[in-house]
Amino acid sequence: MHKLLLLMVLLLATATKTFAVLPADTVFYDHYPFIRFIDSRDDASLVRLSDEVFLEEAGKLVFRVNRYDVFTNDSLLQELENVIIPQINRDSLRLRRMVVRGAASPEGPVPNNRMLGRRRVETLASFLRARLNVPVDEKSFTTEAVTEDYRLLLAMMRRAADPDLAIVQQLCDRHLPRYEYTLLKRSLQRVQGGALWQRLLKEYFPELRAARVVLFFEKPAAPVVEEVPAVQDNIATPEPTTLIPEPAVPFVIEIPRREFLSVKTNLLFDFAYVPGYNRWCPIPNIAIEYYPLRGHFTYGFSFDCPWWQHYDEHKYFQIRNYQFETRYYWRSGNIDRRTPGEGAAFRGFYISAYAHVGLFGICFNADNGWEGEALGGGIGVGYVLPLSRNGHWRMEFAAQAGILYSGYDPYQFENPVNPNYRDGLYYYKWTGRAADFRERQYRFTWFGPTRVAVTISYDLLYRRWKKKGVSFRNKEYVVEMNGGKE
Repeated sequence: MHKLLLLMVLLLATATKTFAVLPADTVFYDHYPFIRFIDSRDDASLVRLSDEVFLEEAGKLVFRVNRYDVFTNDSLLQELENVIIPQINRDSLRLRRMVVRGAASPEGPVPNNRMLGRRRVETLASFLRARLNVPVDEKSFTTEAVTEDYRLLLAMMRRAADPDLAIVQQLCDRHLPRYEYTLLKRSLQRVQGGALWQRLLKEYFPELRAARVVLFFEKPAAPVVEEVPAVQDNIATPEPTTLIPEPAVPFVIEIPRREFLSVKTNLLFDFAYVPGYNRWCPIPNIAIEYYPLRGHFTYGFSFDCPWWQHYDEHKYFQIRNYQFETRYYWRSGNIDRRTPGEGAAFRGFYISAYAHVGLFGICFNADNGWEGEALGGGIGVGYVLPLSRNGHWRMEFAAQAGILYSGYDPYQFENPVNPNYRDGLYYYKWTGRAADFRERQYRFTWFGPTRVAVTISYDLLYRRWKKKGVSFRNKEYVVEMNGGKE
């Protein structure tokens, strides 16, 4: 009788499947202050974080100057990719709200900083969207692209008990309500003769070049665990479950390319006035410069081609000059030291060596004309000054000196032997026997300055990162698949 009663109790327990409640485990996430849990009844949109709390707890992705692309070896991205997000996906946590705030440091132009803040937010938000397996409600995303994050600057200064906090706070209170970023920067740059601005630039601005994130998840319900009966007879063991790997999720990152070839023009030639010719006479010119990945040397070629003629006034200024040049920059252009996207690899002072050949036909009036060929070579010195933050636009100041050797012949309008013979042609200035005439009987040699230049240059071609060859684009987009490049 007792055995029958025991059997009935066991069957009843199995049929009704009694349950026990265990506490939820969120201990893993306690190590990451930027992951917060809220109750399911709370309105996530009402959760507010002060600037100080956000600064202290947010996960931070720091960017390089004037950049909004990242590499996946960043410590925060690595931890999100390999540790945190896989655990979130396994726990099937529901994302209630995500606050992403990106900004640029104030030293750049306001329009550029506005773009940087927006792009930095997009970079971090896209990374997170692509890797969270649980459905994401787009309304839960709160993104804030701050043009120049003075609020966070003040929070950092308060945390550091900075002695100049009151000055910066006063200027921010005056200008920020009217969005007067430019006036605010000018005011800060004048304080203490510029010393305050330089200190902010060194101590605080690097921390502002970032995107920060705080994730709000719904607090998981206490797990419900089935109570296993004490006696289990004839219960089959389930087959092992085959785990299906999570699909690879693409994430696009932007990678800068290294300059390959620049094109340039000498502004002094472009706006030249030629004495004797007595008029403005632009000298069309173009040059290219090839940049290796390593070393101090670059290699260039230039072509000057004025081809002006005014027959009625007997004025001609026609030159074809071809010049080859190599430069040695004091600043090394090694790719491991001058990484792409951080400005021009080759800039600053340089010395050069050059060689050139050319032909010319120059005439100032009916009695004075010369034609011939020339060659020469020499050395030069110059300085390259970047005009843009990324260094793709540059200005160069240069001077060259050396030797120029020319063989030439003078010529004139009409016959020099019989001035009364008028046929409207040009003649060499030769009064001897025609049979004794030889071309290029005259020689001219010059030692001294041969060229001055104020040159504007632009990087025309860039090396491709994944494929061979070059491109006109200074960036390329690379797809990352679960941490591996595709």
